[in-house]
Amino acid sequence: MPSREAVRGAARVGARARPAARAEILSVTVLASYAMAQFGLSAMNTLVTTQIPFFYVDTLKLPAVLFGWVMLIGKLWDGVTDPVMGHVTDNTRSRFGRRRPYFVAGAPLLALFTFLLFSPPRGLSGAALFPWLLITFLGAFSARTVFETPYQAMAPDLTPDYDQRTRVATWRVTIGNLGDLTGAIVPMALLACWAPRPTFRWSGAAVAAIIVATALVTFLRVPERLDRVPTRHVPLLRNLRRILTFPVRNPPARILIISYACAVFATTLPVAVFRFVDKYVFTATGLEGSFLGPWVEGMGKNAFLDLGVILGYFAGVFLSAPLWARALRTRDKKQGYLFAFLYLGGVASGIFFIPRDLGILFPVLNLFLGAGALGLWMLPGAIGPDVLEWEELHHGSRHEGGFYGIWMLVQKTGGGIALFAMGALLHSIGFVPDVAPGPETVQGLRLLYGATPLVVSGIAVLVFSRYPLTREAYAEVRARLEARDAAARAEDEAP
Repeated sequence: MPSREAVRGAARVGARARPAARAEILSVTVLASYAMAQFGLSAMNTLVTTQIPFFYVDTLKLPAVLFGWVMLIGKLWDGVTDPVMGHVTDNTRSRFGRRRPYFVAGAPLLALFTFLLFSPPRGLSGAALFPWLLITFLGAFSARTVFETPYQAMAPDLTPDYDQRTRVATWRVTIGNLGDLTGAIVPMALLACWAPRPTFRWSGAAVAAIIVATALVTFLRVPERLDRVPTRHVPLLRNLRRILTFPVRNPPARILIISYACAVFATTLPVAVFRFVDKYVFTATGLEGSFLGPWVEGMGKNAFLDLGVILGYFAGVFLSAPLWARALRTRDKKQGYLFAFLYLGGVASGIFFIPRDLGILFPVLNLFLGAGALGLWMLPGAIGPDVLEWEELHHGSRHEGGFYGIWMLVQKTGGGIALFAMGALLHSIGFVPDVAPGPETVQGLRLLYGATPLVVSGIAVLVFSRYPLTREAYAEVRARLEARDAAARAEDEAP
């Protein structure tokens, strides 16, 4: 715990660096331009989450256990790179700012490794793919760390206002959802024309180009607020210690980080496993013999359900966006996040009630699942910056890069653990590619899709119910910060 004198000293620095908070109205140009980078990041993330498991395990026959180990090793590596990148971006000084230079450094590398990840050499298959997947996966997510940690850390500096931060998060998530849709639909469209290998090679190339283009838009159109840059350089080891202990000394951040990890896990697993469910759980769509029967027959049951699930999921996302935005304008973020967990867990469990010969109900289920997933994506981005003000009030400094280093670590770790669990559980339930599943395998796939998100969402509700920063509590934090800053400025100006 820092001394009172240290906190006061930091407050004086903050008062000089930070103008008094006001209800800033961000322009649509700034909001849209900042959100553009998320389009490319989301397209990449969704392409990886929805296609990598099926491409490597089912198509290329990489053993599921080895696939899971790549995901786990990748997350352990993120445990090193994410906090270090948080330190680097907090302590960067350049005429372009401390965040923006890494957009142009990280985005091209991320694009390159995304392409390579989906372009394994011809002739490689089975266990021989393990080194290629491991190297390209580590490369892609290391580059993503260089790009995305500074990008996320830039958000709190755009505005200190409680409701404006909700607007930033809403724009970022909405445009990010368009990127998600792009990353999901591009390979499905190409699979109708090409074999899997060229399909995924060109999908990787398309998403790589999007990553570079959208990062460039954000770099050029969103200036960084240099008035909020601290003047002191913090040594690496001391700053890493502060970064890694951030959740320990900041209870609101700790609660949010744990809940966010649950949210990432609960939303990643259904998306990662849905193609396995389409192929191995459902024996028919239920539309055979209807006027849509020829369409189903022409596409094939698996392709029809794959496309239906993606369209249903993102229809739920976009149709619910105005409802979530309206709710966040009138309701407390905490209550909205709790509701989103309860809703998603309940909807995911609906998989147990769909007959195997009535697969058309699965895209319908995903319509409602997408609506819940949007809430779990949108709310953390609006809540996260608030814990930095709590940190500044109680410990005298903000450390946006440090916080978002931990944040990105949690985001990638939650997704990585979900994919590792998927690989391990596929093996444990007796899954074998292109072999008709037995009853235990079918039930295991249902459990993967439905039961796991339900349990994890329940844990998140218990944890996040203790989150203290309601709208009223945050307003008190801001008022105390402004009063302290005013006192520090008056002290500095006194003769």
